[in-house]
Amino acid sequence: MDKRVFDTMKNGYNRYQVDDYLQTQKLLLDSLQKKLDKEIRINEELTKELEELKKNYEEVNHNLQVKEMAASEMTRMAMKEANMIVDTANQNADAIVKEALMMARGILLDVSRIGNEASDMKENMQDELQRIVEALNRFETPIIPDLDLLKKEF
Repeated sequence: MDKRVFDTMKNGYNRYQVDDYLQTQKLLLDSLQKKLDKEIRINEELTKELEELKKNYEEVNHNLQVKEMAASEMTRMAMKEANMIVDTANQNADAIVKEALMMARGILLDVSRIGNEASDMKENMQDELQRIVEALNRFETPIIPDLDLLKKEF
């Protein structure tokens, strides 16, 4: 409170001045009390709003963590599945290569066998041909009579 000086009178201060001052102070006090009550209500509302916002924040934060965990799990599962697909593809590729090598080996063995058979047949045919040549060389043709003899008359 401010220091107020009142006029002095017989038996004390000027009663009207004191009453007026007290009335003014009472009005000021009432006004301040109303402002305080209003500020308390606003403070309570803001406190409730803050609590609600904190609650919403915690819920959103929790949902975000759940979603991050789910995304992380999905990423892990996708990587695992991708690795399984790559492993399967590698195994299939290995099996295909092995099968192709086995087929190539089989074809090579067939070609080698056919080559050996052809070589054997060639040798056999050469031997047969040599025998035919020798037989032809041993073959003697009879002496052919002179055909002019047939033309003569007797």
